[in-house]
Amino acid sequence: MDQNIESEILEKRKLCKVLKVFKIVSFIGIFAPFVAFMVVSRNGYELDSAWLLIPALFVGGFFLFSYMETNKLKDLKELMGQYVVRSVLGERLQVIEYMPNGYTNEAFLHNCPILPSFNNMDGSDFIHGIYRGVEFTFSDLTLRTETKGSPDGESLGDNVANFKGQLIMATSHKNVNGFVHIQERISRRMKNEKKSGILSRVLGSENSRNSFMTGNASFDNRFDIYASDSQLALRVLTPQLMQGLMGLEGFMEIQIAGNMVAVAIKNDRDLFELSNNGRDNGDMEEYRQKFRNELSDILKVIDVFGMNTDLFQ
Repeated sequence: MDQNIESEILEKRKLCKVLKVFKIVSFIGIFAPFVAFMVVSRNGYELDSAWLLIPALFVGGFFLFSYMETNKLKDLKELMGQYVVRSVLGERLQVIEYMPNGYTNEAFLHNCPILPSFNNMDGSDFIHGIYRGVEFTFSDLTLRTETKGSPDGESLGDNVANFKGQLIMATSHKNVNGFVHIQERISRRMKNEKKSGILSRVLGSENSRNSFMTGNASFDNRFDIYASDSQLALRVLTPQLMQGLMGLEGFMEIQIAGNMVAVAIKNDRDLFELSNNGRDNGDMEEYRQKFRNELSDILKVIDVFGMNTDLFQ
C-alpha cells in the first residue's frame, strides 16, 4: 500500500481518538458546574447565574465533537475499506462491488424472511463478489425497533437491537421449487431473547418443535427445519451439509428458496472494523490479518453450501 495512504489512515485514526477524548470531556463538563454549585452552596457561598451558561456550552461542545467524530470515522472507514479491506478481498474473490459504508437496501431487508421486523437500521461493508464460481452479497447489519415516549412523559421510548450480525445471500445455479427454512434453536445462553424471522412467527416455531426431522439427532436437536416438501428437504439437507452447518458458529437462520440461499448470522459482531486496541505504529499488517480472518469466516459459510450440495454445481 502507498506510504502516503498509510500515513493518511494513521493520521485520521489519531484525529478520531482526539475527538473522542474531547467528546468525553465535554460530556463530563456538562455536570461539573452542578457539582461545583453543590459544593459551594454547602459552604454558604452563592454562584452567579452566569454559571448556568457553562453546561450549555459543554452540551454544544459534546454535540459538535460527536458530529465531527462521526464524520471522521466515516472518512476513515471509507479510506481503510478502499485501500486495505478491498485488497484483502481481492486475495480470495472477484470483487464486483464493495462499499465500506454501504449495505443491502432497506426495502429488501424488510421483506427478507429470515430477519426480524425493524424500523431503524444501519450497516456497513456491502460486498458483491464471486467466490469459487458462486455469486454472493454480504453486509454487516444492525436492525433495531425504536419506540417513542408519550408526549406527557409518562412512558419513555425504547431502542431494542433485534439483530446484529451478517447477512449473506448466494445465487445458486439450480432453482429450488419450494423452500427449506433452517432455524437454529435458542440456546440456554439466549433463552431470554426472541427468535428472529418472519417464518418463525408465522409457523409458531417458538415451541422448538420440528415440522421436519432429518434423522440426524445432533442436527435435529440444534435446528428447527421447515420445508414446503419433505422430499425437497431430504435432497437439500445432505449429510455433508448438515455436518458443515454444525461446524459454523453464530446464531443462524437459513432460507433456501428459488435460486437463492440466504444466511443470517446473529453474532453481535461488526466485521472489517478497526479494533479499539489497534496500534498506530505505521504497520497495517495487523489489520490485514484481522480482515483476512474475518473474510475466512464469511467464505466458510459459502463453502459449506458450495461443497456439500449440488446447488452451486
